[in-house]
Amino acid sequence: MDADVDVALVRHHGRLVGSVTRRSALRSTIYAPALDASGRLRVAAAVGINGDVAAKARALADAGVDVLVVDTAHGHQEGMLAALRTVAGLGLGIPIAAGNVVTSDGVRDLVEAGASIIKVGVGPGAMCTTRMMTAVGRPQFSAVLETAEAARELGAHVWADGGVRYPRDVALALAAGASAVMIGSWFAGTIEAPGMLQTDAAGRLFKESWGMASTKAVQERFGRLDPYELARKELFAEGISSSKIYLDPNRPSVEDLLDMITSGVRSSFTYAGAASLAEFHERAVVGFQSAAGYEEGKALPVSW
Repeated sequence: MDADVDVALVRHHGRLVGSVTRRSALRSTIYAPALDASGRLRVAAAVGINGDVAAKARALADAGVDVLVVDTAHGHQEGMLAALRTVAGLGLGIPIAAGNVVTSDGVRDLVEAGASIIKVGVGPGAMCTTRMMTAVGRPQFSAVLETAEAARELGAHVWADGGVRYPRDVALALAAGASAVMIGSWFAGTIEAPGMLQTDAAGRLFKESWGMASTKAVQERFGRLDPYELARKELFAEGISSSKIYLDPNRPSVEDLLDMITSGVRSSFTYAGAASLAEFHERAVVGFQSAAGYEEGKALPVSW
């Protein structure tokens, strides 16, 4: 750190394996990576509810995943329950998450079928058009509040999936009872995220993102179908096919966003007088506010 450099390259036996900056060196003393017993980063992998679910689940377990996610847009259905029972019946010895649902009944059925983690959220994602297309869904805080209470009674946990725009949204999900929060589009606009870095007419950097039920995603997943079947699937696609996710010049990295999110959530805990997630859920008091009240809470980029 005494050297006058911003970035140092890390080599192992002459091979470039990474880089380190002053800030990332500092972060390494604050954050601890989520590692398994073998010192590898913990990984969750998803399987759908169609096809040979058992074979897919076994293959992922053999590959060493730490959590299996049985995943579909509408998680409270017979197809999901059947797939979940199949995976749970394999006795793979790893936690099973399932979703998505937004009701306590959905939680109870999925836990009974074998899930210990419930993924909650229908429609809050930035790329999702489900609510506009189908009128199906529920405000995320209400969904997490109800499902987390049901999960707690059953000894299960809730992951709040979607609807995160600011650190406040992470804090609200945790206050409602979620044990973890899933973030998609926010992290999609970072240097490390998949996708080509592009530049718009004004010189701003962005990455392109799209919904997994959109026409673009359908074309990529089912491009090998015959033209008629592909056209049928495209007719009923949902989700945004192209969205520009701009990189924040002040926070272009995943680590930068984690700093901001962690700072906000830590501060939320101190305001509530909580030293743990369980205490935060018990102590946090959430009230209703109008749209004008919400706008009042935002910082002004310029003076009035």
